[in-house]
Amino acid sequence: MKKILAPIVSLIAILFLVACGSSNTAETTKGELTVSSMPEIKGVTYYGEVPANPERVVVLSSTYTGYLAKLDFNLVGVTSYDKKNPVLKKKVADAKEVAATDLEAILALEPDVIVVGTSEENLDQLAEIAPVVALEYGARNYLEIMSDFGAIFNKKDQAQKWLTDWKAKTAEVAKELKAAIGEDKTFTIMGLYEKEIYLFGDNWGRGGEVVHQALGFKAPQKVIDDVFPTGYLSISQEVVADYIGDYVVVAAEDDQTGTALYESDVWNAIPAVKEGRVIRVDANAFYFNDPMSLEYELDVLREAILATAK
Repeated sequence: MKKILAPIVSLIAILFLVACGSSNTAETTKGELTVSSMPEIKGVTYYGEVPANPERVVVLSSTYTGYLAKLDFNLVGVTSYDKKNPVLKKKVADAKEVAATDLEAILALEPDVIVVGTSEENLDQLAEIAPVVALEYGARNYLEIMSDFGAIFNKKDQAQKWLTDWKAKTAEVAKELKAAIGEDKTFTIMGLYEKEIYLFGDNWGRGGEVVHQALGFKAPQKVIDDVFPTGYLSISQEVVADYIGDYVVVAAEDDQTGTALYESDVWNAIPAVKEGRVIRVDANAFYFNDPMSLEYELDVLREAILATAK
């Protein structure tokens, strides 16, 4: 009898231990987030084990907020620029406005991950609060960045769908606009501030990505030579005319900004101005080149350009 009972007792003990082990494993993994593969990407640096499916995201660089919003992440902390962006208004309504230096406020938000630019000086301190994804501005173009976020955060299919839809839509709009105004029209991208005039290239927001990259309109040669290499250029009012193409997109935060330029003889002598081909846009939305902002910019620019052809 003892010989018969011994194996049975041993079997029961083994099953009990396995059950206990399974129970303990379930307890340690319950509620935990899957760790991202953290793919090696040019310009991206990781601090800590980044979750693939974060539930609470803090974004400390407004450049990237629209990407994460488009991918449907729960944004609990954003920048002051995001709060001013009319395109992101609904997406960031419940998020708290925070700065990268306000560590206490960020900690209180209990983020699963923090997304920030590599130029922040306190990356190590931020990494003590939560894993960090730091991106170098300009290392990747806006299409690549969307793909990168999809790879980092396990949303490749969603990111790819946006990329496919965007390329199809912009190709259609480009065909429509070029049929309306001609394929050889040149565009200048300008930003006005209280006392400064800036020109922008094809990768510095303000509509440049839409006009030059997505729609394929060229810039005047002087803009290509002087502005494109660095992405932006500060100029004086006296030389504005040298850089203006057939169309000019002017980004400013309000209607009063740029009054001195608009009233000047230099400005009013420019052919694009005299012929009504100045497109004034809200800089609060046009600063950015994320998917949500780009969709808005495309619609605004399409309508404005078609209006000049009537």
